Amino acid sequence: MGAGKGARADARAEEVGFLRDDAWLGTTPLTVLAGEPGSGRSTVLDRLAGELTGSATVVVLRLAELDRELPFGVVFRLLSALESSRSDDEPSAQPVLSLLSRVSAAPGWRPETAAMVATAVFPVLRARSPLVVLVDDAQWLDEGTAGLLGPLLRQCSEETRIGVVATLRLGAGADAPARAAFTRLRAEGRARLRLLRPLSLTQSRSLLAGLISARPSAGLVGELYAAGRGNPAALTALVRGYRSAGAMRIVDRTAYRADWVDPPVATEAHPLLRVTTDAGDEDREVAEAMAVLAPLGESAAGLAAAALGRDETAVRAAVEGLVTRRVLVRHRDGRLWFRVPAVRDGLLSRLGPYAWRNLAAHAVHAVWEGEVRVPDDDFLLDRVAQAGALVDARRAATELLAHGRRVLLTDGVKAERWLSAAVARVTTPAERAEALLLLSGARALHYRQAEAGDCARRVLRDHVAHLAPHQAQELSIVFITGLTARGEFGELAEIAAGASPVLPADPALMVVNQAFALMMSGRWIEACELLEQQREVWSDSNSVTADFAMMFLAGGRVVLGDSSQLFELVEHPERWRSGHLPNHWFEQRRFELDMLLQLGEYQHALRRMADAGLTVEQLSGPDRFYLNYLGGDWPEAMELARRTLLEGTDPARPMHNMMMGGAIRILGGQGWLARARALAADGRGMPMSHVIDHAEFTVLRKLGDDENADELLFAAARSADQAGYLLGTEDLWADLTRSALLRKNQREAEHWVDRSARTAMRLDTARAHLCHHLARAAAYRDQAAARRAVAIARERRDVPYETAMAFLWAGLAGYDTERLLNEAYELYGEVGAWFWRARLRKVLRDLGFAGPGRAEAAAENERLLAILVAEGLSNRQLAVVLDTSEKSVEGRLSRMFARIGYGSRVELAAAILTGEYVF
Repeated sequence: MGAGKGARADARAEEVGFLRDDAWLGTTPLTVLAGEPGSGRSTVLDRLAGELTGSATVVVLRLAELDRELPFGVVFRLLSALESSRSDDEPSAQPVLSLLSRVSAAPGWRPETAAMVATAVFPVLRARSPLVVLVDDAQWLDEGTAGLLGPLLRQCSEETRIGVVATLRLGAGADAPARAAFTRLRAEGRARLRLLRPLSLTQSRSLLAGLISARPSAGLVGELYAAGRGNPAALTALVRGYRSAGAMRIVDRTAYRADWVDPPVATEAHPLLRVTTDAGDEDREVAEAMAVLAPLGESAAGLAAAALGRDETAVRAAVEGLVTRRVLVRHRDGRLWFRVPAVRDGLLSRLGPYAWRNLAAHAVHAVWEGEVRVPDDDFLLDRVAQAGALVDARRAATELLAHGRRVLLTDGVKAERWLSAAVARVTTPAERAEALLLLSGARALHYRQAEAGDCARRVLRDHVAHLAPHQAQELSIVFITGLTARGEFGELAEIAAGASPVLPADPALMVVNQAFALMMSGRWIEACELLEQQREVWSDSNSVTADFAMMFLAGGRVVLGDSSQLFELVEHPERWRSGHLPNHWFEQRRFELDMLLQLGEYQHALRRMADAGLTVEQLSGPDRFYLNYLGGDWPEAMELARRTLLEGTDPARPMHNMMMGGAIRILGGQGWLARARALAADGRGMPMSHVIDHAEFTVLRKLGDDENADELLFAAARSADQAGYLLGTEDLWADLTRSALLRKNQREAEHWVDRSARTAMRLDTARAHLCHHLARAAAYRDQAAARRAVAIARERRDVPYETAMAFLWAGLAGYDTERLLNEAYELYGEVGAWFWRARLRKVLRDLGFAGPGRAEAAAENERLLAILVAEGLSNRQLAVVLDTSEKSVEGRLSRMFARIGYGSRVELAAAILTGEYVF
């Protein structure tokens, strides 16, 4: 069974159970399951057949429209199926089949004929009871078989054990004989109707999780649910279409909508779509036209007729046919819309370029000439963008530019769509430079760095004469960032060497651009040295270039271990020369916050945000992650990390590395060890690799792989030393100290304590001093150092995870052990660090200290065990992680599976993925 089919059947499990019970009870011999095309009628029938086979004689009949033409054809197929599996002691169906052949050849239809045939057929059916006949697409029953339903079913009772389950497609076969027969039987109480309703939002989420083998984000579920209206076939087609178009991406086992793939997203044909595409060329053309024009209401049919060159009366008749077939819905005010948006999008994706432009142009002309009112400006602007050269270029460019500016900061997708179209419509070089500048800004603001760089290249290469010096500087930074995002390291190296055929030749700009390229290449020492040496060149330049230089120098110094210039800028914002420009004032504040957060200065960052009047939503994705990571909101932090990785950020920037390292620590702390390692693998090759290596070390240590864990720790130290990095090494030296002590190498431990001391002195931050005191407490059992560490940690109580780790290490170093370990335990609970909670419970127990209550411990142990099992750990690995024996693990697993009701690890992992099993 394929993933989609299985997932769809599970979503309809309730329907299968109802039909199964109804078929067995036999109180109502006929049950009709009616639903839309693609609603899963056939899938439910298949599942029902599978559940009944073995306990009853099951015959499945699948009908097509041609079956209506053969008199008694369906009952003939039923009897033939029973005859082929007949045992010697059961009556033969051959005499009845011969009767059917004679009757079907006779002209005309008489009720007494039906009674005669039913009298002959029923004994054959009763001899095979319990018998369940499953008829798929029963709207295509021939007249003869439909006429037999009443006489046959009136002979059925609870004793005869004969049941029929038939599916009926809504909107098809309105004049079918079967419909009249079903209506009569319902009136007699011998048939019941069950509507197969669209999937609920929860059912759709479960189906989607099964289709993509990942947890669908709320936004993706909402979009697909709205597009498919809960129709399983439409949802399945949408998933495949989104995957094929790159409109869906999976990050850390969570699926998201990739915003930069514009709708409509092409989908494969599905039953709802085939209602229109298989209706004939003329009806299909009208349906495609309505996919573009339907929001224009009553005017849509006339515009479609003009665009298609067809008679308006015929087009209106075709539109009424779409309404009748429930493809379109008409509002009382005349407006039309597609009942299932996925059908509209499927039609749009099949339109050729000219057909789309032609339809859009007719809509635009009608609106511009005042003949039609549009539902909103965005509809018109999208049609202007799609119409291309078929509408007035100057008016189109003016409107697209104006509205592109309007949504520049708020809706990057629309801004890019409209500004891209404006670039193609402008008529002068100056206008094109302006449009490209706006388009580049829109892409850069919304983290489309590679595409923004491509746009900046065009402006710098072809229109630099139309730029002011500060604009040329801004575009140069965008261009270099784009090269980094695209991995164009050859051209980046040329700029880092001071040569570029694209960038402006202004001396100050050349210095700043070269320094930035060096930083993007991970050569921070060279970048800082260049900026110091050429200070006179850039300090006398335009304010934007000078401020970029100050920003890069202060940031570079932090990376290399000197935070003094950063704190001077924070305390004296008047030193920024371009602060009077709103966009630069904003970026300067974001830079300050970014660096403060990387240094662990959580409270300082919050105060700076408040002073500047900034909100969390105005920060970059990595900065928002780190704010939540430090503040202890781990679920929100992980959601931000995934969205940032989805939307794109610059891996060469230090905060990206810090975000990745923090996310790995969150996953490891919660017990998601395989996910943590997968994220670490994705972070390989980044300039600040020591941050990733150190974070993965913490995961390997949890898995008991001490040898490879230590190797990662040493690799982190080597890479940091080679590049001259101190940022991100604060707790590295402390972990190296503890690693040396575990290997009983006191001399090495003291070396790392010295490294920690030098880092604390240079960075001079609370985090750096805290880590140094903890390293000293571990190496020398220095209680005074432990006490100082605890004092700093208490001042940073609003950074719960780092505080908890400090309490843990200080307690294990012998300082106020019982109290600190219990405080650490509570702090781990605040952030959801289930691994550390479990580890501390065992430590407290081993040391003879009072721990948490039994009920709390049991619930959390089960949660962690379920997570680790879902991560694919073997029993041996589970024993290592849980610090217990394999026998104990086996007992825990047996008790857990017995309690939660899942029969295997695979079932449990799937239930966690779909959200069926909630911690």
